[in-house]
Amino acid sequence: MSFHLSRALARESQLTPDEQAARDSVVPARMRGVPALPAAAARKTPGEQVAVYERLLRQAGWRVEIYSHPMRGRLEAFHSSGAAVMITLDRRRHIKDRNRSNVYVLAPPGSGQWRRTRVPSLEFFALHRRLPPGARSMSVGTKCRCGKERYPTLAAASAGLNEVAPKRGRGRHERRCYRCEADDRVWHLTSKLAGYVRPIPLADAYSPKKVP
Repeated sequence: MSFHLSRALARESQLTPDEQAARDSVVPARMRGVPALPAAAARKTPGEQVAVYERLLRQAGWRVEIYSHPMRGRLEAFHSSGAAVMITLDRRRHIKDRNRSNVYVLAPPGSGQWRRTRVPSLEFFALHRRLPPGARSMSVGTKCRCGKERYPTLAAASAGLNEVAPKRGRGRHERRCYRCEADDRVWHLTSKLAGYVRPIPLADAYSPKKVP
């Protein structure tokens, strides 16, 4: 590493022209000159930012749960019809995306696949449990590589557990449900009586506090 580059990395806020040139020679162009977060948004935690949708969902008859951490926030909402909503915000992403909420919806009866949509479609979905006509949405992949059966919600996993219950015999059999530690939107069944008990995947990025 050159002398100028080492100094540039050590004192980013006080660069000489030579140091800045050394920095720019190794830093990708997309990272230069990116504006900081708006002051009002920077003061809010990710949990507080996703919580702005709580009132809308509760007024439409949804049960809402919010999980918060200084770097990540997640809102989950559940309807008696089986529909579900998940809204996430991750400050660890590239700075231009740090303030952007990701909205995922699951139509009734809640046994299908999550779809990603835009925030303006959320109010219509909250009221009607379906996306508005012409709304853009896309299926989402999964980070899960467990090789197990995947369920989109705890309710769907619990229903799957009830289905296998009559088939139980001697030996190992599924006993309970747990959330995949690699993907918030995936649940599995397990025969283990202990383990997989952390309520939130990526536990190091969330606090255990649950906001009712």
